[in-house]
Amino acid sequence: MKLRAIVERGAAVLALVLAATAANGQTVIVSVPGNALGSFGNPSCCSVPFVTALAVSGPGTFTVSYISGTVTDSGGINTGPNGALWNVTGNQFPLQEALGVSGGPVDDFDSLIGVFVPRSRVLASGFSPVDGTKGTPSAPKVGILPTGLVFIGTGRTIVAEQAGTLFLGINDDNAASNGGAFLVSVTFVPSS
Repeated sequence: MKLRAIVERGAAVLALVLAATAANGQTVIVSVPGNALGSFGNPSCCSVPFVTALAVSGPGTFTVSYISGTVTDSGGINTGPNGALWNVTGNQFPLQEALGVSGGPVDDFDSLIGVFVPRSRVLASGFSPVDGTKGTPSAPKVGILPTGLVFIGTGRTIVAEQAGTLFLGINDDNAASNGGAFLVSVTFVPSS
């Protein structure tokens, strides 16, 4: 078989696969601002809640893909979705909070992060897409648990085993000087 025929058949198969995905899936474009920290990290300052990317009614697979944009921070730091190297002194970034560690060098400062939250938690009275561990006994927060946070960077596939919502944010603990945003596409394909 000639190379051209192989390439043409491959392209036709790829087009059919993409068409099937588009027909059965759902894609949204989401902007994640540089101050969407969801109050994660310790101490946390000046942030807004995580961004709702997509709510789904059952199991399936999310694919998050970076399109464009940067996040700016103090001192002229301008990062893409994979983040930058930073030495954390005395503070804790969200992905560190997820692991129960703090301080030291991180290579994902201001990176794109996310979390899938089951529908039962999202529908709980008082839920907000913020750190659910920072309430007080008299005013408990119903939010996102840090242990579910994951690095997304330029792209990641996340399997949802049930109905729920994918939220996106930034790996930083202080949004006072943050600017910019990441533009991403989020595609969900339900399990068959």
